[in-house]
Amino acid sequence: MKKIGIGLLGLGTRGVYFGGKVFEQFPDCEIVAVCDQRQDKINAATRVLKKDVFSSTSVEKFLSAPGLDAVVVATPDHAHKDGAIKVLKTKKHLYLEKPMAQSIEDCDAIVKAWAGSDTVFMVGLELRYCTLMRDLKAIIDSGEIGDIKIGSAVDNVSVGGDFYYHGSRRKKEYIKSLILEKGTHTLDLVNWLVDSSPVKVYASSGLDVFGGKESNKLRCRDCDKNSSCHYYVNHKNFKMDYDAIIYDKEDLCVYAEECDVPDNGLLLIDYANGARMSYMECHFTPEYSREFMFIGTKGKVTAFYNNEQEFKITVWKRHTRKLDIYLPEHGEGGHGGGDTLIVKEFLRRIRAGEHGMYGIRGARDSAAIAIAGAESEHTGMPVMIPPIPITITAD
Repeated sequence: MKKIGIGLLGLGTRGVYFGGKVFEQFPDCEIVAVCDQRQDKINAATRVLKKDVFSSTSVEKFLSAPGLDAVVVATPDHAHKDGAIKVLKTKKHLYLEKPMAQSIEDCDAIVKAWAGSDTVFMVGLELRYCTLMRDLKAIIDSGEIGDIKIGSAVDNVSVGGDFYYHGSRRKKEYIKSLILEKGTHTLDLVNWLVDSSPVKVYASSGLDVFGGKESNKLRCRDCDKNSSCHYYVNHKNFKMDYDAIIYDKEDLCVYAEECDVPDNGLLLIDYANGARMSYMECHFTPEYSREFMFIGTKGKVTAFYNNEQEFKITVWKRHTRKLDIYLPEHGEGGHGGGDTLIVKEFLRRIRAGEHGMYGIRGARDSAAIAIAGAESEHTGMPVMIPPIPITITAD
């Protein structure tokens, strides 16, 4: 059986991690091509992959590589639209890293570009495949708590300073917002669990810990305070939460003047089915976890997620006050097993010829919430979210 040929477009840490660790564990596929606009990134990626593959700094040449069947687009967020549309035009299967894009118009342009391509298109929102979230989805869909009417989700991000404020992600011109960059994971889960699309968002945020008066050029490696600074990072060896290692990490000072991305925020979200949700994201809290709470017409469910997989679900019934506690199984691999399982599903659908856009409505809507939230932060007013422009039958 011919192996599925995988190409990596964008060779940052996430792109190389998927190529070198996740896709490579499946014997029915192989990395056949890599592409990045920087030759040094290509050189570093081929060393990690430990194999000779077709490589190019040209996207067009990359997409014509022999044996290329599917492409993982892991470019910086602002390049997602162009990369995704080019892949779809060549009728290659597409695995697009989150967030889908940085504007609602770009998200919808990608969705429209897929129409008629007869390919598998998925966005890398792998937490849907985590054991905790699958169990939570089954409980809600079973009707145990009735119809969801109100709830909340929280992203506790203790590593926000380490992950984001040492480099380009501390600037709005690069990522728009951390809710778009980071929060779309959790927002996608909320969309999926509420089983509806958002129609209105109101947001409030602040930059209360990071940023300041330090030089934009000051680096941890050169700072005379690095021995006492809680946000000092070793630029030569930095470990991400999904076990990837960065050997040349940006280490600019987190207290620099140019930092303008809020380090905390609150969203209020109205859904088409009448549900209302709040979302909170904080990048200086002590813990690194996600918390969920949904109240329905028959009861209440809560869920706790962290990378250590100390998963817990509680279900309270409305009138009997009966409390059930569930401890979901651990998953194998990053994000509670989600990294492995979403790739497994992507490859299975390619093999089975199950062409379609899977999870795309939630992916587009999660990006739309964050994008509308950024606008609401700026204007101080609620922002309406337009409906997705085409019918999605596979979601």
